[in-house]
Amino acid sequence: MLAVLSVLAAEGGEAKEVVNPVIPEVSEMVWGAIAFFLLLILMYSVCLPPLRQAMKRREDAIRGDQEAAERAVTEGEQVRRDYNATLAEARAEASRIVDEARQSAEAARAEVIRAAEDEAAALKQSALADLETQRATAINSLGTDVTTLAVNAASKVVQRPLDVGSNQGVVADHLAAAAARN
Repeated sequence: MLAVLSVLAAEGGEAKEVVNPVIPEVSEMVWGAIAFFLLLILMYSVCLPPLRQAMKRREDAIRGDQEAAERAVTEGEQVRRDYNATLAEARAEASRIVDEARQSAEAARAEVIRAAEDEAAALKQSALADLETQRATAINSLGTDVTTLAVNAASKVVQRPLDVGSNQGVVADHLAAAAARN
């Protein structure tokens, strides 16, 4: 730049005013301001409304997504509560069924035990009755033999013959008395 100035100074000898390219002139500033305000008006009228609408749609979409998320959380909580309630009912039902089964088993067990005890008692009664019948039969069958033996033994003690038929009543009375004691 210096070289250009020195060439200009040497050529003309006249002193010209040097213009600074960095500092704008007044007319450039006016035209720049007019262009700036026109661009600003154009931006506000043409470009800004679609941007504002896009931002509003975005805010509405975000708000809708938040509300949907809150509804989903609420519905999820409701489903969880319903699931827990259903699970509690199922557990209660299972417990009730187990208790009923336990009671049925106890009742069946008690019934089987009672039937076995009744059968054992009936068998015992039958056995006792059978034993008593056999005892009576044995006593009756032995009664004549005992009468004969008793009369023969008495005749040896007395040392004279005794009649079995006439003493049979006395022996039978003693046998009945002995049987009554047992």
